[in-house]
Amino acid sequence: MVWDDVSFVLGSKLCKKILECLNDSEKPLAPLQISKKCNIARSNVSTKLGQLSKKKLVKCINSKARKWRFYKITTKGRNVLKDVKKIEK
Repeated sequence: MVWDDVSFVLGSKLCKKILECLNDSEKPLAPLQISKKCNIARSNVSTKLGQLSKKKLVKCINSKARKWRFYKITTKGRNVLKDVKKIEK
C-alpha cells in the first residue's frame, strides 16, 4: 500500500470519483467525457487529472495532442483505488 497516494485520494472525493470512472470504463476517456459521467465541472476534472498524472495514478495516452487528450487508469491507480475502498469499508 502506498500511503501517500491512498491519503491523497481519500482527501479528495473528486479524485476518487475520477479514478472510479476511469476504472469502470473499458476505453480511455477525455476530460469532457469524465465530466459528464461523474457530473463534475470540466475544469475541476482537468485539474485533478493533472494531479493524478503526477502521482502516476492515471496516464494520458496522447499527451502531445492540444485538445481531446485521453486518459486511462494505471495499474498503480487501480491498486490505490482498491486500497481506498478497503479502508472505507
